[in-house]
Amino acid sequence: MMIKHLIIIGIWFASIPLFSQIRPKQEKPNIILIMADDLGYAGLSSFGGVGIKTPELDHLVENGVKCVNFYSNGPVCSPTRVALLTGRYQQRVGLDHLYYPCIDGDGLDPQKNSVLASELKKVGYHTGVFGKWHLGDEERYRPSSHGFDEFTGFLDGNIDFISHHNTRSKEDWWINHELKNETGYATTLLNNAAVNFIEKNHKEPFFLYLPHAAVHVPMQGPNDPALRTDDYWQYRVDKKMTDDVYMRRYADMMASVDKGVGRIMESLKKHNIYKNTLVIFISDNGGEQRGVVAGNVNGGLRGDKGTMYEGGIKVPAFFYWEGMLKPGLLNKELMLSMDIFPTIQHLTGITVNKTLKPDGINLWKTLKKEKKLKKRDVFWMHKERLVMRSKNLKLIIQNSDAELYDLVKDPYEKVDLSKNEDYQKIIDKMVLKSNKWHKNTAIGFPLERVLGEDLKIPWPCRRNLKTHNKKIKVTPKHNIE
Repeated sequence: MMIKHLIIIGIWFASIPLFSQIRPKQEKPNIILIMADDLGYAGLSSFGGVGIKTPELDHLVENGVKCVNFYSNGPVCSPTRVALLTGRYQQRVGLDHLYYPCIDGDGLDPQKNSVLASELKKVGYHTGVFGKWHLGDEERYRPSSHGFDEFTGFLDGNIDFISHHNTRSKEDWWINHELKNETGYATTLLNNAAVNFIEKNHKEPFFLYLPHAAVHVPMQGPNDPALRTDDYWQYRVDKKMTDDVYMRRYADMMASVDKGVGRIMESLKKHNIYKNTLVIFISDNGGEQRGVVAGNVNGGLRGDKGTMYEGGIKVPAFFYWEGMLKPGLLNKELMLSMDIFPTIQHLTGITVNKTLKPDGINLWKTLKKEKKLKKRDVFWMHKERLVMRSKNLKLIIQNSDAELYDLVKDPYEKVDLSKNEDYQKIIDKMVLKSNKWHKNTAIGFPLERVLGEDLKIPWPCRRNLKTHNKKIKVTPKHNIE
């Protein structure tokens, strides 16, 4: 009997080091939000991508909730980021355009909006953003002003992945909110920063926002040369690449993102917090036209980035939470980027001023319990174009005209129903609702726009290539091979 008791006591003492390494269960989950840039609907192999290997992401898709009816709030990057971090239509914020870094006063104002990181900090979260910001260059619009404790990445719309020069050929790499360039491939550096953030903050609830630079131009894998240097600058050269070269670079860029996801999951398991962490993956808009031509990155959907067709706004998305979400679930409910804010709000207990309440909806019941979402009309607007989705019907107002598609019967938008007499009353009602939404939702410049009238906005931030590259007559050949 004595020997038996001694054995039990010995086992108990031996187990103390093991149990001491197990983190006490948190009341609040960790949130990891990963957003790719310009990743089309078929940008991952698990969403139909051809020649694109993303095993780490595919594993999470297969063991999480795959969302096949998820849409970005805009067909370009800045508007979607506004909606994502505020939970509101970007038109209500007054920012439905590409942010212009050389125009003073342009950016997401944290004094006038509830922003996800700031709200999470109020309930005890440590917050970090690692990647593309693109919501304001001035101090008052930078990540530190929006509640982010840590920031590694860039403020502009895109950078050279090797030299870290932005669209104005200036070094644009920040570490903990200070301009400090470091050597290395941009995606790898962002992955490093994300993993380091988890290593430092795994004992407390954290919000990790990882808006990657990939797969935005310039198309560069880890072993490709710099395109923008002190001596030479080009915005992009991918249109001069062969399809094979373009897709090789596309695949290399996504492989780097994928490796980072694997490292993040390893860190979560190392600290035994993977069962208390929700991982969300989305894209900011559809794939570019060049990728559609080279590799069908939008999966056959009509249109591409910048357009109001499905290829411009329908994106791959999944939610993964070990032990909380059913593995392998295929969810077909209509979701938008702005729905992520109220979903996180539900899970973390943050509160928002009623005057700034989200336009998005809480997705948790459909993710967790597979319940259908309440039917709702949703809207997209970019420049003079406006889209309304009501059940299976999609109305596009552009070029002073209207188009209508039944996305259930015609997911590739090949049959325009706008001239069909059976749909005229429906179109009239949808147009009235769209105009009402525009009037009641938009403020500032978005409200001033006249739907259907093309308003040319000159991009004011491009370099004068003739002056900057006056000593070089042609683009270096090695940049496009």
